[in-house]
Amino acid sequence: MKNKALILDIQQLKKFDDARRHMETIWSDKHAKINLICMKPGQEITTHTHHDNHVWIVMEGQGEFMIAGEKQVIGNGKIVVVQPLVDHGIRNASKENLVIASFTAVGD
Repeated sequence: MKNKALILDIQQLKKFDDARRHMETIWSDKHAKINLICMKPGQEITTHTHHDNHVWIVMEGQGEFMIAGEKQVIGNGKIVVVQPLVDHGIRNASKENLVIASFTAVGD
């Protein structure tokens, strides 16, 4: 599989910061990128938009997902697909860590 696939180990890549959420690009090419977002309890990503679709996969924990003014709790194993130009954000309202893989277009 050398040079034909990349296997990323979230357990080895995840990092947390007491001061604010930690976000790191773990893969990218000329079209898309994957950011790994790690949040301790109480940390958040304020509402924002993207010009293209935005996909979040919850890898660990649960969070309070906000989209277009509505809130919903999402947890481990959930996939969220946000349409372009729709306000969305997430807050770790739990007592456990939250880890999300975020897929976006490059430059978005």
